[in-house]
Amino acid sequence: MNERVYEILFIIDPTLGEPEVEALVTQVQGYIEKEGGRVRNVEQWGKKRLAYAVRGRREGYYVLLVAEGNAGIVKEVERRMRVTEGVIRHLAVRVDEDLRKAETRRAQRQRHEARLKARQASRAERPQVSDTQEVSE
Repeated sequence: MNERVYEILFIIDPTLGEPEVEALVTQVQGYIEKEGGRVRNVEQWGKKRLAYAVRGRREGYYVLLVAEGNAGIVKEVERRMRVTEGVIRHLAVRVDEDLRKAETRRAQRQRHEARLKARQASRAERPQVSDTQEVSE
């Protein structure tokens, strides 16, 4: 079965220092790799204000991980993040279907543009007949 791609966004307690945040991100990456997954990308968005209070906190460190693996990876990572101190909220979303659909649309658009260019090129190659030219019979 093909590997699935997931985006895992989690919010870390803002009272933690920078070294603790780095350690927590590394710990979550370890959860993924331990389950046989692969981390594609890690984006640390920094400290941001939350839309509403979560566990008494009004802000938190946002981290986005893009990982690939089987469905069991997300289940295990979410289970572990629920009990991990410092993670105040998390969300995992499967994005490979969306990426596949976007790639299909992109390929269709490229084929359509190629057909239009070929049609325009064939029109440019045809000799133009004006009204003033006589047509010999």
